[in-house]
Amino acid sequence: MRAAYKGLVKEKTMTLAQAQSTSGQAESRAYPTLLRLGHRYETTLGQLNALGRLRGAVDLILGNDGWIYVLNRGSELPAHARLRIVRLNAEDQGYDREVAPDPDKTPAAPQKGSLAAPVMGVLDQDGVFFVTDEKASTVNMFKSTGEAVGWWGETGTGPGQLEGPAGIALDGDGTLWIADSRNHRVQHFTRDGRFLACWGGFGSQPGELNFPWGIAVDPIDGTLVVSDWRNDRIQRFSRDGRALMIIGRSGTGAGELNRPSGVTVDHHGDIYVADRNNHRVLLFNRRGLFVETFIGDATLNEQGIQRLMGNPNMLRQRDNVSDLDREKRFKFPAAIKTSADGLVFILDAGRHRIQVYRKLCRVLRADEVDAPELHLDPMLN
Repeated sequence: MRAAYKGLVKEKTMTLAQAQSTSGQAESRAYPTLLRLGHRYETTLGQLNALGRLRGAVDLILGNDGWIYVLNRGSELPAHARLRIVRLNAEDQGYDREVAPDPDKTPAAPQKGSLAAPVMGVLDQDGVFFVTDEKASTVNMFKSTGEAVGWWGETGTGPGQLEGPAGIALDGDGTLWIADSRNHRVQHFTRDGRFLACWGGFGSQPGELNFPWGIAVDPIDGTLVVSDWRNDRIQRFSRDGRALMIIGRSGTGAGELNRPSGVTVDHHGDIYVADRNNHRVLLFNRRGLFVETFIGDATLNEQGIQRLMGNPNMLRQRDNVSDLDREKRFKFPAAIKTSADGLVFILDAGRHRIQVYRKLCRVLRADEVDAPELHLDPMLN
């Protein structure tokens, strides 16, 4: 089944620096002008009762090796090792193996490096995972083979100290940006944990944060996009912490948010937000204007069909279902990632799966775009 194309509904948002969408740096690449055609549902990956099942999934990572890694925070696992990463393939929907960090090989320290409460992670060019742990207030490192590399982080409120770290983003220069959630700020580190900078603070005014959760680097201008979880909004910051834009507000309407979690920015500059407690995903353009809503369109993948065909009782139960809409829809989506070829991977955490969409658009050439003065509103795209 394919997702219906939706009209482009536009909504103005509060902009703090409309003329300065960057941090003051020269843009390395220009934002493209798009002819938008919507998104097409492609497939569903993962299921609860399968080898390498998705249980307690909290984040997903697109590896440079072509595999998808899903961070599972399973409460049934031992307290010292509650992270399991499932590696799966989008093409044949197959599970390859689990990456299980070995806590016995992690440098020992009291309540450190334990992977007791993983939240989000990234994978660098060298095949090393960096995973935040909100309980131990650490960043844990290990290879995709499961071999522990180490950890860093110190609990506290001072510069370079962490309190409940959540979102983590890998910058183009190899450094790491972390949403220091319970300290209500963003911090910048080298990959070995050397403190570089921090900014933010508790509050609801522009530039202030209330339990920030997801964080992403805009690949075009290098600014930071942060899901301001308890303020029900997204904020864009310069690299030195200046607030540039506020997107969204509390609510359930078009472009409104209820506890946004994961956020990502694709190669066009479009912003995808996991609107967790509204059970949907929202798309905003680079200017912060609302574009599109995803509510979920999942169908059974081939693995699910084969499981049903091999279980007559399950097959009969499904035959008596009167409303399949609930099966399609998102439940507490937690994280989003996009690929260079236009795929959008949405971690449908409450239903133990990933829904995959394809972005349909055309990048317009300069000679296909009217001059800005001829646009009805030059800010729309």
